[in-house]
Amino acid sequence: MIGTPLAQKALRLEYKLVRAPFGLLDARLNRRLPEGSRLRHVLERGLASCDATAGRLLGDGELTRRAALLDQRAAAAEQSLAGAERAEALRAQAQRTKEQAETAADRKRAAARQHQQKRVSRAAVEEAQAGRAAVERAETQAAERKRQARQRTSERSEQARATRSAKDARTTAKAQRATAPAKATLKDAAEQKSVVAERRAEARKLAQLAETEKATRQKDRQES
Repeated sequence: MIGTPLAQKALRLEYKLVRAPFGLLDARLNRRLPEGSRLRHVLERGLASCDATAGRLLGDGELTRRAALLDQRAAAAEQSLAGAERAEALRAQAQRTKEQAETAADRKRAAARQHQQKRVSRAAVEEAQAGRAAVERAETQAAERKRQARQRTSERSEQARATRSAKDARTTAKAQRATAPAKATLKDAAEQKSVVAERRAEARKLAQLAETEKATRQKDRQES
């Protein structure tokens, strides 16, 4: 303790006068600042230290008790703030873990979508290739049918020409025989008449054959 009781009393009064503005400041800060404010905790710690020192030097038990209360309140507030900060850190860590998990899940979903898109693309390519192969087969078959049709037409034309040539040769021979010098007998007249009849019949057959060949070509063109 410092000095005589009178001096201590004077010092207590002086300390109270000096401390009064800080007490008002502390009261205002308590009303305006939240309990977790670090500025509020620093001021309470400072006042508690000053009150403890003054109470010890001046032998003032009230100052000592007030310092202890301020110190306890500041310590409790700091513990609460530390707990809140730890809780916030845990929440932040949990949020980061959640975001990382969501990011990993997003990557997996993206990979799955990409894999599915590749499968769909491969299926589309295979389907397109199969379609092109089918078109090529159909074109090849159509070309073969056209070739066979042209070959049949050519064979029929050759056969028709050969038939006409043979008939023309026979007709010519008969005509030559009919115009050769000979006696005009009934037999010759009958033969000449028969030749004429045969010519007419052959002409009709040739005309029918030509019509048949024409119809066949038209049908082959329609089928092609």
